Amino acid sequence: MVAIVFVYCAATPITSQAQTLTTLYSFCSQPNCTDGAVPGGQMVQATDGNFYGTTQEGGGENCQGDGCGTVFKITPSGTLTTLHSFAGYSTDGSDPNGLMQANDGNFYGTTGGGGANNDGTVFRITPIGTLTILHSFNATDGELPQAIPTQGNDGNFYGTAVAGGLHNGNCPGSECGTVFKITPSGTETTLYNFCSQSQCADGDEPYAALVQATDGNFYGTTKLGGGDSNTCGFGCGTVFRITPTGALTTLYRFCAQPNCADGEEPLGGLVQGNDGNLYGTTSQGGTGGFGTVFKITLNGTLTKLYNFTGYPTDGAFPVSPLVQATDGNFYGSTEGGGANNNCEGGCGTAFKITPSGMETTLYSFCSQPNCADGYFPNVGPVQAADGKFYGTTLFGGANNSSICNSGHGCGTFFSLSGPGPSAVQFVPVTPCRLVDTRQTHDPVQGGTWQDFIVPQLGGCGIPATAAAYSLNVTVVPEGTLGYLTIWPASRPQPYVSTMNSPDGRVKANAAIVPAGASGAVSVYATDTTDVILDINGYFALPGSETYAFYTLPPCRIVDTRNGQDGGTLQAGVERDYSIRNNCGVPNYAAAYSLNVTVIPAPGGLDYMTVWPAGEPRPTVSTLNDNTGTVVANAAIVPAGSDNLAAFYPNDNNTDLLVDVDGYFATPGTNGLSLYPTAPCRVLDTRQNNGPPFVGEIEVNVVGSVCAPPSSSEAYVFNATVVPSGVMPFLTLWPDGSEQPFVSTLNAYDGFITSNMAIVPTTNGFIDAYAAGLTQLILDISGYFAP
Repeated sequence: MVAIVFVYCAATPITSQAQTLTTLYSFCSQPNCTDGAVPGGQMVQATDGNFYGTTQEGGGENCQGDGCGTVFKITPSGTLTTLHSFAGYSTDGSDPNGLMQANDGNFYGTTGGGGANNDGTVFRITPIGTLTILHSFNATDGELPQAIPTQGNDGNFYGTAVAGGLHNGNCPGSECGTVFKITPSGTETTLYNFCSQSQCADGDEPYAALVQATDGNFYGTTKLGGGDSNTCGFGCGTVFRITPTGALTTLYRFCAQPNCADGEEPLGGLVQGNDGNLYGTTSQGGTGGFGTVFKITLNGTLTKLYNFTGYPTDGAFPVSPLVQATDGNFYGSTEGGGANNNCEGGCGTAFKITPSGMETTLYSFCSQPNCADGYFPNVGPVQAADGKFYGTTLFGGANNSSICNSGHGCGTFFSLSGPGPSAVQFVPVTPCRLVDTRQTHDPVQGGTWQDFIVPQLGGCGIPATAAAYSLNVTVVPEGTLGYLTIWPASRPQPYVSTMNSPDGRVKANAAIVPAGASGAVSVYATDTTDVILDINGYFALPGSETYAFYTLPPCRIVDTRNGQDGGTLQAGVERDYSIRNNCGVPNYAAAYSLNVTVIPAPGGLDYMTVWPAGEPRPTVSTLNDNTGTVVANAAIVPAGSDNLAAFYPNDNNTDLLVDVDGYFATPGTNGLSLYPTAPCRVLDTRQNNGPPFVGEIEVNVVGSVCAPPSSSEAYVFNATVVPSGVMPFLTLWPDGSEQPFVSTLNAYDGFITSNMAIVPTTNGFIDAYAAGLTQLILDISGYFAP
């Protein structure tokens, strides 16, 4: 456990704050602190919308009467459930360091002590609290891990232990540390032993978690080491790169500038920003000695962005990682400093810093009498789906106990108002193929993910400034495919799905995906599959070339059944349809938001392509239907000449249905911008949100755990049905209006089926109608608002 300064925090008058902080829970609210105390580990917001984390103490009477720590679940409103209490030596560990949620839906973490050898453990815990020890450290392979593990794109976990290893006697403090890999089943491998070089030039004491960058390597920091230094013994810390096989390169050695102006002792780890660079903090050093914020390239060029100055104007001693929020800025906390000097140098702050280095103190802790708002926030905040930040403080709060800093509060769980996502608008492009792993012979292997740097792919002309992409994602599985997920690269993998192919068929789904680090997106597959990514536009900050979105009541434009609208489309023959003046679409629309459904003749349909009429047919596909069932897929289609959209079935005749729910045009009255958010599950009727249903249900979107703002006028969903049998169609539409004669997806064959849907709303609710018994899952990834 990181050493803490134990001081008294006296009553103080409330100070005006830049942000609104709400204390949602004070730990040690139960007898003997069975709910935990001193919450010092990294939290995670899970797919169910709740937060999961750990406390370093409390949970019972073990570990010298202080308790060995707990795992807890807490709702955004502050209702806490203790999932597990640790028991310490020779059992399941003590002093846990936080949690991360893996792609199997379970949580993984480490304990700094306890286990079979009292050297710490790696553990897995289910959302209902079933804990399994995967590994007990034994000193030679590491000891005293202080950070959560990181799941790599190969499905294994990678982490650090602050002490132990093969060279423990070489380090000034007899703590060298290791980097380890552990499989989900618990097979551990030591990848690197620190202080392998003279005077620990390679670093020692890696306190922080690793981050896997878009180049596939892991990056991290060591508190000390880096070579001889008059200030820090054998060095003031390093930034390093390590490959998944254990080849380590020291990228930077701190205290390289006079008086350690570049910082020293980095404890908080690194985060990869959208620009591809790594961002982090040093806990000390800088021109004032209170720590720094820095940026470093993947090749090791370091730029100091900010020097903390401490009490009373600024924070001091940042020991937690930064998080890049939806506004593109970085947010973090300092353990000391701030406006309130009741903790010998300040009680800590929450701060914001721009990528260029402009810092703002958002909140100074211990601003309330008796530090009811907490103090010493030593882990960084988490930005939740509702846009707020949530975090913990080590001490303070409403409850005193002798086990918590001499009776001065056992810590808090708080929320802090945060920025919403940035508004972006649409730029249409001619549909273009970004990547086809069938051509590169590099499928996504089962249980792993790949990163795809979109601006560098396919010669499609996508700029590096794009904030989000409008994609069509196609899977060509080698066998069955449990599910595929796509999300912004270098962000935590969301436990949601983009599509499923349990029978191994070729399937496509539209997706609006924010750009991640270096403009990349990550694609994860439970089972080996080829992946095809096509793009039809991107979203960027509003400008002269961007278009706003205008909602329409869902409406059917084309239905070729029974000889209507030109009748059945013929194989290999282009058919153009005018979109303008149908269902309220104006002739000045730049692009259309459509849902395209095919009903092919027996034998199925290899693919259908939709593109702007008047342009050459691009090498892309909009949907695939090799089983011959009814298949739908959403598509944003740029407007062609004379407002025509072209439709091409490649190898079979098919009937065609086209529905519209909105269009993109020059910004004006009623025009909306997109606000991308982290994927979040609004509804899952399998998980106590209701039984399978047939007929109509009402969905409270604004009141869900995802909490999009009430100003939203349309939601971006991924809708998935899990039918009990034949399910002819599902329709989503705005609550309060009559059910339209349109469909969102079809599952006549009874298989799990997904489709993206942009659904307007007038009151924060939508309605869903299922024509057959089904479960329904709705994941939200953004919303349109003024």
